[in-house]
Amino acid sequence: MKLVQRAPADHPEEQRRANDWRILLVIFTLAGVVESQAFGHLNAFTPLYLQQLHVPATQIPRWTGILASLGFVLGLPLLPFWGIWADRYSRKLIIVRSAYIEGVLFTIAALSPNVWVLALARFLVGFVFGNTGVMLALLADVTPRKRLGLAVGIASAGFPLGSSIGPLLGGLIAQGLGIRVLLLGDAGLSALMGIALTVIVREGSRTATSSSTVTGMLKASMRDILDTPVVLRLFVVYFIAMYGISLINPYLPILLQRLYTGPSRLLPSMIGTTLAVAGIAMGITTPIWGKVGDLAGRWRILPIALAGVAAGIAVEGLAAALGWLQAGIVGVGLFQGGIGTTIIALLALLAPEERRASILNLSLLPSQLSWFVGPITAALMTSVALRLPFAAGVVALLIATAFSAMTARLAPAAGEAEAGGSDLAAN
Repeated sequence: MKLVQRAPADHPEEQRRANDWRILLVIFTLAGVVESQAFGHLNAFTPLYLQQLHVPATQIPRWTGILASLGFVLGLPLLPFWGIWADRYSRKLIIVRSAYIEGVLFTIAALSPNVWVLALARFLVGFVFGNTGVMLALLADVTPRKRLGLAVGIASAGFPLGSSIGPLLGGLIAQGLGIRVLLLGDAGLSALMGIALTVIVREGSRTATSSSTVTGMLKASMRDILDTPVVLRLFVVYFIAMYGISLINPYLPILLQRLYTGPSRLLPSMIGTTLAVAGIAMGITTPIWGKVGDLAGRWRILPIALAGVAAGIAVEGLAAALGWLQAGIVGVGLFQGGIGTTIIALLALLAPEERRASILNLSLLPSQLSWFVGPITAALMTSVALRLPFAAGVVALLIATAFSAMTARLAPAAGEAEAGGSDLAAN
């Protein structure tokens, strides 16, 4: 079926007149905080929630991995299309859609009578994906080039910041009012963020420019990736790195619980506090990584961030005491923000302007694919040993580190993307 292609507000200059980049930066950062703190609650307290839903203790590790992957069954096939639909119809519509659907799925999760209804809620996560790349594309259109890395870093910091606030406050709420009340609160905040985005984000006028198919636009975006070796390699690096991280993240609460020797009533707050400190570390360092990348060169920063995460996972996997495990979790947080921030900033500079939203949205595909494959393979590994995914995670991050260093030597186009080219915005 052919549809009338709509220009993305005709020209970035019109987008800049419709939106102040500083206001967009604030609202997109807040959206990241709300979304990530809600999903942070879901991830951090799923093992405890499964106990409340009367799942046998021996089945909790397996269900933890399955639930972590379930949203990607639907999310992965849809993911490439959100950016295309945003370019064709409305970036704003694609952005606000996620917040409203989050309100629905967290309500279902909070009211779940059993693990199967909770699984339905996790399945609906697939309809949430695709907002981050579109937000970053809109932000890239209106942000001065010299501030792009910092802006992407700050916007990206919303996610670790929410992940840090979420488990900390969430642990206290779960410990007092309960996990169901916590998830209902997340549903309300998500709906309120949807309203705020609807009111604040503006789009310039759209006019028909040509006739095209969604499939044709998707193929064009894929060609832009496949025909540029350095971009393709960035996608590979991103997948390998996030696969290594996704292997271990669902099992951190379980490992924390096994090494914890304090009062059982304080267990939720201990898990929440640990993950909060790691999230704060990531939230603080993510914009710093972006700024350092602007100044020192993103190709130099990327291998450092990857190697740092590998070292942190190694400490987690070897930890025999709670303190060492907590140190490893925080160490990963210090370096993890540099990976996504650096790769997305590079892709924003390398992507053709007219397909930036589509390509940046596709840039999330390696990450989302890893979050589907990682927990499933990790669930199989835990049947052998709980710490086996940690060893596999270290290997994956070391491979990504080596591959990123090799990619940095590729083609002058990589250097040109950082040092020159047409500005994304004049000021």
